[in-house]
Amino acid sequence: MGGNYFQQLFGTSAGIFLFASIVQALFKYQISINDFMLYFISGLFWSIGQAGQVWCFKKAGVSTIMPVTTAFQTIGNSLIGGWLFKEWVGVFDNLLGLAALIIILLGVAISNGLVKIKRKDIMIYLVLLVTTIGYWGYSGFPHYCHTSGLAGFFPQSLGMFIGASVIYFVGHKKISGNDPLGMRNIISGIVFGGAASTYLVSLGLNGLVNAFALSQLNVVIATMVATIILKEKQKSQIISTLAGLVILIFGVFMMVSI
Repeated sequence: MGGNYFQQLFGTSAGIFLFASIVQALFKYQISINDFMLYFISGLFWSIGQAGQVWCFKKAGVSTIMPVTTAFQTIGNSLIGGWLFKEWVGVFDNLLGLAALIIILLGVAISNGLVKIKRKDIMIYLVLLVTTIGYWGYSGFPHYCHTSGLAGFFPQSLGMFIGASVIYFVGHKKISGNDPLGMRNIISGIVFGGAASTYLVSLGLNGLVNAFALSQLNVVIATMVATIILKEKQKSQIISTLAGLVILIFGVFMMVSI
């Protein structure tokens, strides 16, 4: 869609907020002030995670970052949901969950070749890991709300938009770009808004661990599009990428089976 990562973040969040505003205007959901603030904070955390991920995309490419961010997010949200929210019950569930996490990491290592990671790329992965905390908060805070589903979508999107706006206005002047207001990225934000709304519904129905694990299956499409269409990897790397993604998917479904 164009633009630097600040402009992409701002445009995407604007699209999400626009989508959520339309949903709220149509259905007029009621929500308490306490839940409103929790969803709003969830949105703020998303802007942190999204900013880090988009920056890393620009630095290392989608096909390189997507499997890694999937692993970071899945591991963090699984442990938060399994241990903090007690979605894993008993020794067997915990052992199966930890085994699934190991399989997910193995899939990432094979698809991305982490054993060959260059020293100059270490900072990129550190930034990704630290900002992934934002995604953990994005998924975790709705757990404490009494209302669930689309009722929290508008305040969450408002938090996304305000958080992204602050990041944009603080940093966009430092890097030039061809999309000053991120207008071209609003379309992708509207598309993401549809996905984000269904994810909120899934959180209420399936719990944090299962909802997030299933949502991360988008890594297959994103990685293969970047690998084949954007040609971010050589043909010789496609087989290992596919093999790693298959293993990663197996780990995700193993997680969901708990």
